[in-house]
Amino acid sequence: MKIKVLIVDDESHSRSFLRKLLNSLFEDKIIVVDECDGLKTAIPSIVKYSPDIVFLDIQMPEEIGFELFNYFEKINFEIIFTTAHIDFAIDAIRASAFDYLLKPININELEEAIARFELKVVQEKEVDRYRLLIENLNTKFTENQKIVISTKKGFEVISLNSLIYCEADQSYSKFITQDKTIESSKSLKDANEILVEPTFLKVHKSFIVNKNYVISFSSSEYVLKMSSGKLIPVSDKLFTKKQLIDAFKK
Repeated sequence: MKIKVLIVDDESHSRSFLRKLLNSLFEDKIIVVDECDGLKTAIPSIVKYSPDIVFLDIQMPEEIGFELFNYFEKINFEIIFTTAHIDFAIDAIRASAFDYLLKPININELEEAIARFELKVVQEKEVDRYRLLIENLNTKFTENQKIVISTKKGFEVISLNSLIYCEADQSYSKFITQDKTIESSKSLKDANEILVEPTFLKVHKSFIVNKNYVISFSSSEYVLKMSSGKLIPVSDKLFTKKQLIDAFKK
């Protein structure tokens, strides 16, 4: 997913120059969602596009860039101030800006600013993942626990009680929840280490089921019917009929 950027500057040539820099240097990473000539047009644009980064000129005719903070109770995007005046840059630092760039914008400094943003995003995700790990370690296993699922693009967090079943997909696995399917970069063996009894049961070399979503068992076909309608085979090497019944009593 690309980083969404909004440019706010009263000078059209400055906006155009920055857009061209971003497009040429970060074509595969960044998308410029809008350009605004002041806060009056920037506020609704921020609400509409939910940018990740706002490049904000400080000195503008109607309102200075710092007044942006007056329009939002919570700033859920990063601000990189742009200014031609070093005094304003010092003020930006005091305002705890994520970063600032002096005009004319230097390519190396722009690249460093984007690199810092990417690092910050990664670190925040790691903190969230480790916080979740600590939370789970400090509580007993419950259906309301959350787990982190590694994917090819990063990771997703789900509640265990939303997980219907997990299915092997060659050397990977799929987590099927009530509202989506997540393709994991880990194997079913890895999944089996975190999906434990009594809620979850590995019934086949390719399937782990959430017992809460099983509605019936056919002894003639040796399959479980899930609430989603999915039919899941049961391995007779793992369970006799009696053993399966006992497993569901736990």
